[in-house]
Amino acid sequence: MVEGKKIVFIVLAIVIAAILMGGCGQQQAKGSRTDKDTIVLGIENESEKINPIFADEHDDAVYLIFSGLVRFNEQNEPVPDLATSWTVSADRLIYTFALRKDVKWHDGNPFTANDVKFTIEQSLDPKNNSKIQERFEEIKEVQIINPYTVKIVLKHPFPRLLDVMATGVIPKHLLAGKDINNARFNMAPIGTGPFKYSKWEKGQYLILTANKDFYRGSPKSAKVILKFLPDQNIRAFQLETGEIDVALIDPMQVQRLANNPKLTVQRMKTADYRVMMYNLAKPLWQDSKVRQALNYAVDKEALVKGILLGWGKVADGPLQMNWANVPINKYKYDPEKAKQLLSQAGWHIETDGFWYKDGNKFSFKLTTFAHDPVRVAIVSALSTQFKNIGIEAIPDPRQKGSFKINEMDTFLLGWGSPYDPDEDTYRLFHSSQIGKLNFQNYSNAKVDDYLLKARKTGKRNERRQLYNEFQQELSNDPPFNFLVYLDVAVVAKQELKGIKSKILGHHGAGFIWNIEEWSK
Repeated sequence: MVEGKKIVFIVLAIVIAAILMGGCGQQQAKGSRTDKDTIVLGIENESEKINPIFADEHDDAVYLIFSGLVRFNEQNEPVPDLATSWTVSADRLIYTFALRKDVKWHDGNPFTANDVKFTIEQSLDPKNNSKIQERFEEIKEVQIINPYTVKIVLKHPFPRLLDVMATGVIPKHLLAGKDINNARFNMAPIGTGPFKYSKWEKGQYLILTANKDFYRGSPKSAKVILKFLPDQNIRAFQLETGEIDVALIDPMQVQRLANNPKLTVQRMKTADYRVMMYNLAKPLWQDSKVRQALNYAVDKEALVKGILLGWGKVADGPLQMNWANVPINKYKYDPEKAKQLLSQAGWHIETDGFWYKDGNKFSFKLTTFAHDPVRVAIVSALSTQFKNIGIEAIPDPRQKGSFKINEMDTFLLGWGSPYDPDEDTYRLFHSSQIGKLNFQNYSNAKVDDYLLKARKTGKRNERRQLYNEFQQELSNDPPFNFLVYLDVAVVAKQELKGIKSKILGHHGAGFIWNIEEWSK
C-alpha cells in the first residue's frame, strides 16, 4: 500500500512539474498542440550568458543566434560559413580567409573582418575569463587585409584551427570598449545566425524568431522556442502532451515513447562518454595502482546492457569515435586483478569485508548530477560493483550548481567531441588546464608532451601516433574510469520534418545542426 502511494506521488509530482514548467504561454500550459510555424525544443541546459566567448557545446542558443567562419557538415567536416574560402601557407602558419560580403548583423550593420579580429582578441584577453581562450592560444596575430579578408598568423602549425573557426563571431560595433563579462548584450544578444533573439524568461524559455535576411536563406520555421527542461522525465512527459516538438530522451524512456503513434524516435551515435573522475588532489588517489584497481573492478558491459539498455557501447578511452583512435582496451573486467593491485598498494581486507590502510577504510563519495537519471543509475551500479570487492563508494547525487566538481572525491563526468582530437584532450588532460576544465587536477609530464606535440604537428600520421602514445600513458596513469559511450534518442512529433542524423557531441550537442531546414 505504501509503495502504491509512493508511485502515485511520483506521477503527480511529474504532472505538476510539467505544468509549472510549461512556461511558453497559457495555450501550451494546457498541453495543446504547438503552433505550426513554431518549433518548441525541450533542452537540458540554459545558457548563463548568450555569448560565444562564454559558451560551450551545450549552449544551443549560441548556435542558433551566432555563426562562425566555418560550420560542420553532416560528416562533421568544416565547410565555409561566414568565410567563402581560405588558403594555407606551405609552412601551415598562415591562414587567409575570404569573407562573405552579404552578411548583416541582426541590427542591420554589416559584418566585416574587424568583427573576426575583435572576437579572437576578446577571447584571448585574460580579463574576460573566456571559456574558449585555449582555442586561440596558438594564434600569434590577426591581420585585417581589407574589410572582407582576414589573415591569421600562428605561433606553430595548429591543425585544429579550422574547427576552432566554427566559434561564433561577436559584433565589435556593439561591444568594443565595454566590460564584456557584464554587458547587457549577453542577455539580449545580436548575431549573424539563422535566428534572432526575441525574449528570455530565465529558468523557463527563450524565444527566437527567424532571421529572414540570413545569408544561407531564411529558416523554414518562423520561430523557435527553447524550453529549459533539465529533467528528462519532464521532457518525455511534454512530448506526450504535445507541449514540445522535439527533445533528447534517455534510454529508460525510449520504449514508451516509441509506442506513441504521434512521435518518431531517431537513434544517433555520439562521441559522448561517461567516466568516473578521480580528484587527484585527494590523498586516496595518489597511487596509480589504486586507480588501476578500480578500473579492473567495473563490469562495463553490465552498464551498457542494464542501464543504457543497449543504447551505447563500452568506453576504453576518449577518442573511440575519432580518426585518431587506436584501440587500447586494457581494462577488462577482472575483480581478482583489482584485489591484487590493492594488496600491492598496501591495502588489506579486515573482518567487515572492506579494505583498510593505516587504519582508514577505503571509502569515498561518488558525486553526480541529481537531475540526470542515467548518471544516477550508473553511480548506483558502480557503488554495488565496488562493494562486491570490498570498497565503499557512497552515491552522492547533488543539484547542479550546488558544488564544485574539482572539490569532490570523485565525479561521474561526461565529455566527448566528434571533431579534431585536440578538442577534448588538451583542455581536459594537459596540466596547464588545471583550474579550468582539467577538473581532476591531472598532471603527467608525458601526457603534456604528447598533447602539446599533437596539437602542433601538421601530419595526420604523426598526430595519430602521438595520440596513441597519449592514450597508452593515460591508461597507465588513469585520471578516469572510462565506462560507456552513449547513443541518444531524438524524439519528435511525426509532423516535424528535416532532422538529419550525424555523430553528435557531449549530451547530444549538435542535434540541431541543420535546424533552419526543420519544418512542421
